[in-house]
Amino acid sequence: MENNDLIPEAKASTQPPPYYASYVPRNKKPEYLEFKSRVTSFKGLIISVLSIMLCILFFETIFFQSPGIAVPIYLAAFYCSIYYFFRENDTPLNKAAVLLTIPAMLMAVSFFIHYTPSTRWITWLTLMGIICIQLILLGNYQINGLFSLDAFVKVISNLFAKPFTNLAMPFYSFGILKNRKSETTKNVLYALIGIVVAIPVAAILMALFVQADAVFAASVKAFKNFIGLDFDRLTLELFLGIPSGVFLGAALLGLKYEKHKDKTIKNVGSCIESVIIGTFLTIINIFLIAFVGFQFMYLFGGLDNIKTSGISYAEYARRGFFELCTASAIIFAIAFFVIVMTKKKNAKLSIWISLETVILCAGDGVLLISAVKRMFMYISAYGLSIRRVLTLWLMAVIGLCLLWMIIKCFKIRFAVTKWIGVTVIIGVCILSLTNIEKIIAEYNIDSYLKNPDEPSVVFYLNKLSYTAAPQLEKLWDLSAHQKTEINFNELVENKKIQLSARNKLYGFTLDSIEASKILNKSK
Repeated sequence: MENNDLIPEAKASTQPPPYYASYVPRNKKPEYLEFKSRVTSFKGLIISVLSIMLCILFFETIFFQSPGIAVPIYLAAFYCSIYYFFRENDTPLNKAAVLLTIPAMLMAVSFFIHYTPSTRWITWLTLMGIICIQLILLGNYQINGLFSLDAFVKVISNLFAKPFTNLAMPFYSFGILKNRKSETTKNVLYALIGIVVAIPVAAILMALFVQADAVFAASVKAFKNFIGLDFDRLTLELFLGIPSGVFLGAALLGLKYEKHKDKTIKNVGSCIESVIIGTFLTIINIFLIAFVGFQFMYLFGGLDNIKTSGISYAEYARRGFFELCTASAIIFAIAFFVIVMTKKKNAKLSIWISLETVILCAGDGVLLISAVKRMFMYISAYGLSIRRVLTLWLMAVIGLCLLWMIIKCFKIRFAVTKWIGVTVIIGVCILSLTNIEKIIAEYNIDSYLKNPDEPSVVFYLNKLSYTAAPQLEKLWDLSAHQKTEINFNELVENKKIQLSARNKLYGFTLDSIEASKILNKSK
């Protein structure tokens, strides 16, 4: 009896628990096999090939160059490729993704209009951010907002993490060539094979022809110089471009063909008690109001009030300017944090918190106005510079964003994050399309011509690109001026070298035409 009683227990112990599931490799799972079958399609093959080509072209025309006209042409080709890939007859493209193409192309066109390296890093960062958001939208991912934490997480996950797990997919897409027996597909494949075989043979013949004929060699050299062809660099571009293209192809194939859960990450917010926030804001506003009072008394009260402090107008403008800008940025961050993180009742901020936030934003606005006025005072004394222009631009963007946050305090349904994002994009578009280096050169040279006793304003010309060359013509008659420590001839030669070093094909910009004429006329 005892042995029989133990038998059921022994049998039961061999049964796996109800939550147990045997390990199945990813490449054996039904969803992976379905993903693989979707990738093995004509569009999958096309985008895999285009991804490699686009990455190689990126390194050749943009990454290793100081690009000009190449940027808008490249971006247009990129958009044509991804729109072709994501477009389906029964599903229209995401409207928000398509609309974001407008500011992206405007930023790209700015590379063709003028050469302003001082602001291009801002354009590149914004442009890359826009493209990442577009790709997520084209992949039909559900996000809480274009500029939300959810969108940021999905960009990191699907464009920078997941592609590492899908690197084999671009290679699987070539399986369509085995499955399709049409003459067109075969001919395309045979043509590609012919191109691959012909390239090394053509390279050998070219080397022989160059050695055989001096005239032909000179023509080839002139052509290479015109397009900036460098075979050593081309090898590096292929070495970097092919794996980068495989990575891009894996990302695009994953966005379209891999099944994903339509879950959105809950945005962080509405988690801090209003009493804590209200008390905190009250203390901050006391200090802010006191400082704003001094700003009204000294800065807005006229020159006499500033002189009573024993310093000059320009010194007052310079003193503490960047500290003031830093304080303004901190207060802006506090206001945004309060609007997002404070607990709300019926999706509304309490009247206390709303009033405190409005006071905070209004006080920050006064700080911005004070900082702008100080900056204009400083510019009038010492001239324009790239840093000063960028500071004014940033303060203008922050000022508009403060306005959106004040509106948010009274209008609950107002999408403040969306409007802040739109303001930043529009601001970058304006900054990119504006030739600020030309404006700086024109202002400083005109200031110098009005007051030759203050030559410091023309020192910044050394830091500007050749786009400022047309303004240098105004100084030709004064190049020998003894009060100007700057070497005018050396300055012109530096601009000539800078212009001649650029790729004449990929790096062409409209402003290079006028700059070349002016620089060639100089003695």
